[in-house]
Amino acid sequence: MTESSNISEDAKKGPKAGSMNSEEVAVGTLDLTSLSNADVVAKFQRNAKDTGSPEVQVALLTKRLATLTKHFGGNPKDHHSRRGMMNIISQRKRMLAYLRGEDVARYRNTIAALGLRK
Repeated sequence: MTESSNISEDAKKGPKAGSMNSEEVAVGTLDLTSLSNADVVAKFQRNAKDTGSPEVQVALLTKRLATLTKHFGGNPKDHHSRRGMMNIISQRKRMLAYLRGEDVARYRNTIAALGLRK
């Protein structure tokens, strides 16, 4: 095989566990790790004083998950933090289920903005 075919086959397999670096942690089209919490809230809030809507909470949880994913790149054996990450994933899943039940259009806009579903 040639060198170019090896690279393309590795790219098809996707990233290996714990092999992500800080440049690959972008969530969808939005790199949440580079934004502050206030910037994330400002992007997803529904009005000027909104800080607790499901959209904002899901975006903040996704930001925390992106940070933890980056952390696990250098610390693959950190199982205590992995447990916390699983709790955050569950919380985000419940929040998205609530949002989907309340307003499907808001749910679809949120997952599209965060790049959570394909």
